[in-house]
Amino acid sequence: MFKRNISKDAVKDFEGSGNKFLNKSGIYNDVTIKALVYDEAENGGAVINFFVEHQGEEQMIYGDLRVYNKGQADNKIGQEMINELMVILDVDLGEPVEAELPVGKKKALKDVTVYEEGAEELITLRITNKYSVWNNSIMEKTCITKFYKNDDKATAAEVLSDGEVEAGTKYNKDLEFADTVKYENGLTEAEVNAWIKAKRPKNTAGGSASTTKPAFKKPVKKFGK
Repeated sequence: MFKRNISKDAVKDFEGSGNKFLNKSGIYNDVTIKALVYDEAENGGAVINFFVEHQGEEQMIYGDLRVYNKGQADNKIGQEMINELMVILDVDLGEPVEAELPVGKKKALKDVTVYEEGAEELITLRITNKYSVWNNSIMEKTCITKFYKNDDKATAAEVLSDGEVEAGTKYNKDLEFADTVKYENGLTEAEVNAWIKAKRPKNTAGGSASTTKPAFKKPVKKFGK
């Protein structure tokens, strides 16, 4: 269960557009949250994935928003991000429940664990592509890096500013850099572009990354009940 922290000191903005698929760096408006999907591994680590709809296309944004590390240790960055979302949507997240979503192969129904709160809400998202090296292989992530209210583009910090910061201030600044791509571990844009052009070969850097699939706990409560 996650409850909002509405302390102005806890919710701050940090300085620092795409097509219907949310797979390229950019800011995407009019995104409908269909479900917030909670994935917990046997080691206690957990992420929240976003099943969303944008311009008629349903899609899942997987895995980068980690709320717990191994042993259920709090992941500070992930929990701050989820707190921003709760402030923007004006909800707390209760206990996740069991549901079926069309996220399997060829959109087959799959058993997942979701939060009932936040479903069918409109939001604006900033997506950032990140490339890194793991086990000598190039890794590609599509990450949610900012939430904005869909109507006035306010961030959580702006919502809590009591009018001291105009809604949409951060959004307007972010627009200039929305297509930024992050390259880590010494990777260059040219190396990543060559890897993409070659159709993302697995053994490019001398070994594939671990693909061990964690086992997830079964939920207890049924969706909508």
